[in-house]
Amino acid sequence: MRFRIDFKLQGEAPFSIPVNYQSEFSAWIHKMLHFQSDSFRKFLTDKKFLDATGEYKLFTFSDVIFAPHKVVDDRLIVTSDQASLILSFYAQEDIEPHVIGTFDNQKFKIGDARGKVSMKIERIQSLEVPDFTERKKVAFRCLSPMLIGEPKDSNYLNPDQKNFDKVFFKSLMFKYANLVKYMPANSGNGLSGLNDLQFKLLGKPKPKLVKIKTDSPHQKSVKGYMFDFELKSPAELLNIGFNAGFGDLNHLGFGCCELKKD
Repeated sequence: MRFRIDFKLQGEAPFSIPVNYQSEFSAWIHKMLHFQSDSFRKFLTDKKFLDATGEYKLFTFSDVIFAPHKVVDDRLIVTSDQASLILSFYAQEDIEPHVIGTFDNQKFKIGDARGKVSMKIERIQSLEVPDFTERKKVAFRCLSPMLIGEPKDSNYLNPDQKNFDKVFFKSLMFKYANLVKYMPANSGNGLSGLNDLQFKLLGKPKPKLVKIKTDSPHQKSVKGYMFDFELKSPAELLNIGFNAGFGDLNHLGFGCCELKKD
């Protein structure tokens, strides 16, 4: 289930926002999911969506669209008061009223010691989720950088690298193993095509260096990649990647993708 959120920046343009804003948005989303609404928290608990630490991380989000803007050093200089992003959850449609009820009309601030900008949600709307059951091949486009690497390895792979496809599908299968309990009964029958998995890079990937956990002593930089790609895969794996994100650190705003338009 995914949503488009439209924001209005409060104050007068131009606005100065840190280039590395993902951690702040992730922290805000986490706060909204866990502490803003008792009914939403109960919903996530009853659905057993919380992990061993009591957190819900089955979501991802796109890069924020600020238009128009320019990059000056480590700042985004935004000359419009409009912004938007895509927020995507691995969940059924019954999550929709909780998301809309919790996020609608909310405000939060983004920034650092050099200044903060207040943002208000003007509109939140659910988006149609594609049906992958009849699709043999699906083309995707990254809406945020993707991180593909072996467990406990912070050296993420370039999609051009050898064995990228194997690590990519290994990551999807690991998610499937953890998420299968949330799926409808007998949905695993759709994994009969595992011998014919295919990943095809479309075009040239663009690297993007992102600083994460910027508000903590554990700040670090990771290099992800923006690219288009085509997959041949069982529908369950496509659903997981589309809704929960492809690759690693999805809850920090990595691996959010949309269907590639022709």
